Amino acid sequence: MPVFIGGGVRADFREMTCHPHGNDYLLLAETPAMHASPSVALFIEQEIARPSKQWITNIIDGKQESDEVIRRTGSYVLLPDTERVNRYWRTSGNSAPRSSNSRPYHRKVLNWLAIALDKRIHTLRDLHGGHLRMLKDMLHDSMQAIEAETGIRANQVMAYVHYPPSVYQLHVHFSYPYGQFCHRDAYRVHNLASVINNLEIDPCYYAKATLHMAVLPQSLHCAALLEARDDSNNTTKKNDARSDAAPRFDASPPA
Repeated sequence: MPVFIGGGVRADFREMTCHPHGNDYLLLAETPAMHASPSVALFIEQEIARPSKQWITNIIDGKQESDEVIRRTGSYVLLPDTERVNRYWRTSGNSAPRSSNSRPYHRKVLNWLAIALDKRIHTLRDLHGGHLRMLKDMLHDSMQAIEAETGIRANQVMAYVHYPPSVYQLHVHFSYPYGQFCHRDAYRVHNLASVINNLEIDPCYYAKATLHMAVLPQSLHCAALLEARDDSNNTTKKNDARSDAAPRFDASPPA
């Protein structure tokens, strides 16, 4: 559960910490059928309803961290990522409000979140070609806003989506510098520019793709995925059995 360390700062230390033993993670390939299964759908529904995850809905609704918002449009909101304790990016003791002309960023690591306002977009899987304009605006305009406030150029900032996410409302991480990730993030990080490119190639790319991920074996997500995989395998076997048992139609002409 998130630990609140003052000032309303969100910090889920389970998400912030890399586990030292890679073998403690199970690598799974999630097919579209597995993602659409009742077990995974129930897991996502339960995650969305968790009290500890309501901060993202509160931000969307303007009930939380509104004073931190850098940019709000009709499709997304951009603000510092306080899950990584960015409430403390500013110079120690500087309590002045944000100014577009000041650059009070002296920390080595900076992070921001761009959160989609459409509550129907839970994950990467929900994205389709109709979201391209939002994603392109989010990438371009957020990079501009970050550079205007910090002087950090777009080619130094990594924009990416986690799959699976820690919170089931689509959000994009903007991170400076690169190289903040552990080994399992190779399976979890999806570069936003690549996401856009995939959707340009096929508007239904993420509805069709098999996505590989690293999950903890004891997690509820892992249990839901394994149940979905077993159900899918059993369905395939039943269909194969029916096919083998079906009478064969001989279309060859009589002798």
